[in-house]
Amino acid sequence: MNSKIKIKDVMNNKFIKLAPELVGGEAVQILYKNRKAYAPVVEDEKLEGWVNALDLLVGCKHSKVEDLMFFVDEIKILNKEDELTDDLINEMIKNEDMAHPVTNNNNEVVGTLSIFDILKYIHNINRG
Repeated sequence: MNSKIKIKDVMNNKFIKLAPELVGGEAVQILYKNRKAYAPVVEDEKLEGWVNALDLLVGCKHSKVEDLMFFVDEIKILNKEDELTDDLINEMIKNEDMAHPVTNNNNEVVGTLSIFDILKYIHNINRG
């Protein structure tokens, strides 16, 4: 992959944000309605954590998202100015990471980067 590609050029900036106080069952419905399997947990535009639909389904539907999410020290957070490297792509494949949250320098969530975003970007480049 071209080492000059920035994450901000590939990421999805039309993403679902979930609030920490949202109930798990409601969060699952939001993800399902929007055909998403993951979402950053955001409060005051700041990243608080990360959830995926499977974790919400396994957790209690009456629990709050903040009780079911991965905290920021448990997840990989990307900066929109970072380069999209082969190492990052290989790590996502090896770990079977579907997506990561993307922040700016103020820790505000500005997007998500998924394997599907990368595939779409590569597909569009190859189509010319």
